[in-house]
Amino acid sequence: MLEFRPFTWDDKDKYTQYYQKSPVHYAEYSFFGLWAWLHAYPLEIAYTDNLCWFKSTGNFPGLFGPSGNWNAVTDWEEELSHFKTGDVIYEVPAGVRDILSGHEKFKFTKERDQSEYVYAVRDLISLKGKAFAHKRNRVRAFLDGYEWDYYEMRPEFFDEVLDFQERWRTHREESMNEDESASLNDEEIAIRNAFSKWNEFKFSGGIMKVDDEIIAYTTAEELDASNIDVRFEKAFGEYAGSYQAINYMFMKHHGYKYEWANREEDMGEPGLREAKMSYNPAMMLEKYQLEIL
Repeated sequence: MLEFRPFTWDDKDKYTQYYQKSPVHYAEYSFFGLWAWLHAYPLEIAYTDNLCWFKSTGNFPGLFGPSGNWNAVTDWEEELSHFKTGDVIYEVPAGVRDILSGHEKFKFTKERDQSEYVYAVRDLISLKGKAFAHKRNRVRAFLDGYEWDYYEMRPEFFDEVLDFQERWRTHREESMNEDESASLNDEEIAIRNAFSKWNEFKFSGGIMKVDDEIIAYTTAEELDASNIDVRFEKAFGEYAGSYQAINYMFMKHHGYKYEWANREEDMGEPGLREAKMSYNPAMMLEKYQLEIL
């Protein structure tokens, strides 16, 4: 049987070695993507020769994974013998599904709400063509309509960003229910975790100011040499085009180094899905439930 133990900061080096060998680097499974939310989603981890498996012990208990080099596994029946009939493993990468597709002992069900959206960075910078006409217009509305400044995210801005985050959250909470407010609280802790360990990860980011006050920011993590993940992005919506502008400026000044930008999943929220689809994703990183039969 797998030997699960609490997943902690001390797993960073070992786990990252496994993650880097993954054929596809899902944003959810980066070390930061797991560690930053441990306060809300505590995890236990078990290592095998090539893979890492997770057990959630919080409000959403269950088995998750794997992360690691699934192409190096030579005996999947042995790998999955650690689980029993009836077990369900959530958020299994599509590459694992492809390997095991058709196997009579394993049943897969697509988890659309957990699919990660990936965009071509060149599209997010150029915004060319009819498909991006609305985004171009929104960016232009902001850049032409306000006296603005763009800055690279640096530690000296962290206090200002957290002040902005508090004001942004207060404004949003006026129309939120208790669960949505709790989710914002969890996210804010993750943001503070990012700032507290800024130099431990390959982070980048940008902020936009109007009248010397932050009105938008974004923070991203490098997943590998070709992929960047936009972890946090906030803006005051009353500034027309602010969300589109911070995305455009960040990609233009920092994201250009990468081929792909991951903007994570929509979690089944209709408004979030519409917003992510409106940027015309180049691909979706799919995840599946795996049931052991």
